[in-house]
Amino acid sequence: MTDKDMVLANSKVKYQMLLEEEVYAVTKTTVLAGGETQWHRHTNVNDRFVVVCGVLTVECQVDGVVSKAEVRDYFDVKPGVSHHVKNETDDDVVYIMVQSGGKRDIVLELAGTPAEARLVRV
Repeated sequence: MTDKDMVLANSKVKYQMLLEEEVYAVTKTTVLAGGETQWHRHTNVNDRFVVVCGVLTVECQVDGVVSKAEVRDYFDVKPGVSHHVKNETDDDVVYIMVQSGGKRDIVLELAGTPAEARLVRV
């Protein structure tokens, strides 16, 4: 996976695949100031974020309610939960993401509503 493969994020989000197997993957992600991903969800996959540098903002939407967390250590997003991450600080944020639980996919949320979602990568 390279930055060019990821339609999920703006140019201030950099991915480095560390390990990729059929049903799990480990990625190092660097989010520069102002970097963010689009709202998205995964069908089968848990996202686990371990922040190693900085403060990562994670927003999740469940039943139309958006919650926001400033993560300095660990955060878990369950399958089917719409979410996105961003860096609201002036410093780089670095986190290790472990995805597991089944076939990996990204379902982008168009206009921020699950009813308008489309699968963009399997």
